[in-house]
Amino acid sequence: MSGRSPEFARRGQAAAAVRARVPVVAETLGRHAPVVALPVAVPGVAALAERQFPLAISLLLPAAFAIAMGLALKGVNRDIALRRIEAVASLALIFVLSAVLAIPGFIVLGLSPLDALFEAVSGITTTGLSVATSAESWPIAGHLLRSWLQWCGGVVVAVAGVALLMDAGRAARVLGEQSVSGTDYAASARAKARLILMGYGALTGFGVALSIPLFPGWWEGPMVALSAVSTGGFSPRDNSLADYSLAAQIFAIMLSVATAVSLLFYPVAWKLGLREALRRGTVLATLGILLGGGLIYGLGHILLNGWEPRAMIAGVLNQLSAQTTAGFSSAPILPASPLILVLIVAMMFGGDVGSTTGGIKTARVTMLMRMVALIFLRLRLPDRAVSHLKIGARRADAEAILFSAALLAIYLAAALIFWAALYAGGYPAMAALFDAVSALSAVGHSAGVIGPDLADWLKVMAIAAMLLGRLEFFALIALVLPSTWISRR
Repeated sequence: MSGRSPEFARRGQAAAAVRARVPVVAETLGRHAPVVALPVAVPGVAALAERQFPLAISLLLPAAFAIAMGLALKGVNRDIALRRIEAVASLALIFVLSAVLAIPGFIVLGLSPLDALFEAVSGITTTGLSVATSAESWPIAGHLLRSWLQWCGGVVVAVAGVALLMDAGRAARVLGEQSVSGTDYAASARAKARLILMGYGALTGFGVALSIPLFPGWWEGPMVALSAVSTGGFSPRDNSLADYSLAAQIFAIMLSVATAVSLLFYPVAWKLGLREALRRGTVLATLGILLGGGLIYGLGHILLNGWEPRAMIAGVLNQLSAQTTAGFSSAPILPASPLILVLIVAMMFGGDVGSTTGGIKTARVTMLMRMVALIFLRLRLPDRAVSHLKIGARRADAEAILFSAALLAIYLAAALIFWAALYAGGYPAMAALFDAVSALSAVGHSAGVIGPDLADWLKVMAIAAMLLGRLEFFALIALVLPSTWISRR
């Protein structure tokens, strides 16, 4: 035969696919068990110092087990290259196991097992949705558990975990298209992870130090700062940021904006200068979308409600919080207001690729918009003209285009399914859509749908939605697909 049919080619590709080896994934998880232990170990020590012994035991025992497993496997010297599907499955399982280890702590704090799982997943995915009814009465260690889960989910697990488990090329696609030197991604992924953690740590230290005089007491500010740096959104107060001063609210949102850009921007700026860092990345585009969204919301608020400076500022802060997927609230979300559509779009967009934000990401949204513009351009070009999709001065990568289009398709499908489930549960259509997008984009804003009174089956769906969105859908779906683990050959 001189050629092969498309069906033959399709079957050939499927035959070449490899499955994830369960022993290899299990060993990888064991080696990285200390990473999984970190989200519960630190608040466990804090609970011990606070003399909250039941909470300390519930957190330190799982942490000790995970650390012991990691130490036991440390001496095992096996050089096995991870397959791509094994790296993806391991990353997804790190998220799931990090949440599972925190469940006993939340049960001690008074939550049911399902609510404890919800709260833990909301923390590790940096979402910020909550089903707790009396969080303000928790000890300091309880608030640290939530905020520290979000801090760890922001980078230690989400970004550094990717760099530890994947090779430099695959980590590059997750961490964004920044480069630390002229060699692009020739440097090791582990080195980039260290640079990211240094920048993330510096932002955290800066945020914690400045937050103390802005917030009541000595500990509320650091809790908000940990959540803000991770664009998480948990707050010690049930009213989120609304109970704090305007200066404190603005500070928390600006700290979220700082990590809504690629985390590689900061080491690049440090090594090569601010101008070069702005030229290489998509920081300016992200900040431009943030600024444009804030202006649109502010003008819309004035047109609908007149000149009410304090209410307008609170609304704009809500919009920036939605865009950065931080989820802090400076005022209640009003489902009946047309401005809720601006917030929904902002939550879908999210921040920059390589940031701690959720959503589709602004770089991918920009690429998709340019794809549409290119189609219209080709309608006006001669038949023999050659045109390509370009991002800046570079030709767009085919795999990046494919990933962005596939992500948008699966995001919209998941949003439709979750929205329909919430609507079937008896909630108003617009409020249900808002909360569905909030969960899928790891935001944490709520229009009053997702909360303590949510039905158990909808809480399970919300847990799945938060994990799906934070792992950008494909990792979690791959984890549960039979073809990931079972070979058909």
